[in-house]
Amino acid sequence: MLPASMTTGYQGRLLALLLLLLVLGGVYLVVATPLLELYAGRAAVLENRRMLVPRLKAAADELPELRKRVAELRATAGARKVTLEGSSDAIASANLQSHIEELATSAGVTIGSTESLPAEVRGGYRAIGLRYTLSGPYEALVKLLAQLEAAAPPLVIENLHIHGVLRRPGTPAAGALDAGLDVFGFRNNDKTAAAKP
Repeated sequence: MLPASMTTGYQGRLLALLLLLLVLGGVYLVVATPLLELYAGRAAVLENRRMLVPRLKAAADELPELRKRVAELRATAGARKVTLEGSSDAIASANLQSHIEELATSAGVTIGSTESLPAEVRGGYRAIGLRYTLSGPYEALVKLLAQLEAAAPPLVIENLHIHGVLRRPGTPAAGALDAGLDVFGFRNNDKTAAAKP
C-alpha cells in the first residue's frame, strides 16, 4: 500500500500519469508492434510481387515462341541418330571405328593403334568403346576432338592424354604430339545382342 500523501495531490497525479504511460507502453509493445511488423512484412511481399509482374508478363509473352522451339527441337531430336548402328556389338564397334578413322583422316591425325574395349551396360544402352593412340600436330588433334564432340551419333571421350614427343638434343622438332583417348558410342541394349558372346 502506498502512503496517503502519494495518492493525492501533485504526487498522486504524477504517479497516475506514470502508470498511464507504463500501461500505454505495454499495450504498444504487446499489440501495436506485432501489427506494425506484420504490416511491414506484408508490404514487402506485395512489393516483391509487384516487381515480378513485368517479368512474368515477359515470360508469358515468350511462351508461344518457346513452345514452337521445343516442338522443333523434339522433331529434330526424333530424326537425329543417337545410337550406333549394328545388329551386334562387333558390328557397332566396326562402324564406330570406320567413322573415327574418317574423322581422323579429315583432321590430319595419324592413328597409331586401335583397341576394342569390352562393352558395358549403362542404363538402357550398351557402351561400345575403342582406345586410340594418335599422333599429329596440335591443331589437328584439337580439330579431331572437336569433330568427335559434334559427331552424330553422340560420342563420349574419356581418358584423354596428350604429350610431346621426346627428341634427342640437336634434332629438329617436328611439332607432332602423341595422344591417347577412349571413345565410346552407345547402342540400344537389346537382350539378343547382350546374350551373344
